[in-house]
Amino acid sequence: MIGCLIIAILACPLLIWYIIQKSKKYDLKELFLKTILSVLFVVLAVIATFESDKITIFNVFVIIGLVLGLIGDILLDLKYIDIDRTKSYTYGGFAFFGVGHICYMSALISEFYNGKIIYIIIAIILDIILSYLIIVLEKPLKLNYGKFKMICIIYALCLFGTLSLSLLLSIENNFQIVALNMFLLACSLFTISDLVLSGTYFGEGKERPIDFVLNYVTYYGAQYLIAFLLLVL
Repeated sequence: MIGCLIIAILACPLLIWYIIQKSKKYDLKELFLKTILSVLFVVLAVIATFESDKITIFNVFVIIGLVLGLIGDILLDLKYIDIDRTKSYTYGGFAFFGVGHICYMSALISEFYNGKIIYIIIAIILDIILSYLIIVLEKPLKLNYGKFKMICIIYALCLFGTLSLSLLLSIENNFQIVALNMFLLACSLFTISDLVLSGTYFGEGKERPIDFVLNYVTYYGAQYLIAFLLLVL
């Protein structure tokens, strides 16, 4: 517990510093700072696993998902530095985060699924509906996915798949499992973060300081919460 708290305490001022710096400019120094923040949630997950003295398939999938998130972080931010390869970095970032969500879904099923297929079916239906809405609302929300529309659809299915699955599994378990409830909260924060991010990536006039703050607070809140829940599993 002490090791996890120390990392969480270190991460808070680093996140504030990063947000302030990125709102002013972005270069390799800011990328390095963000990488440290992302490395810390992976370290937190590893420490939480050993402190809980419980190494399961769930832990493995979660840690892999966090590592993929770390790589996705780096790729998506490199597009601000290496402008000539923006498209490649964007595709790469989306791909790593998408596979990360697949790992999270695998973790959820391995640990919390009780065999009732109806909950999985409903989760899939909800996932498809939410992903479809994101595409339908592109113009009303004044977004333009352009050449990234297909990767956005695929990523939306991964993102909302994790959210829908965590929600339905929480319902299946009557919201009695603390770790699962934490996962649902983390997925909700993740969704908020990505919705804000879609505005900064594909919208106009949505790169205000408040957008950066909301994006990174919800994103890192989600990843650190996922890492921390390994301690209470």
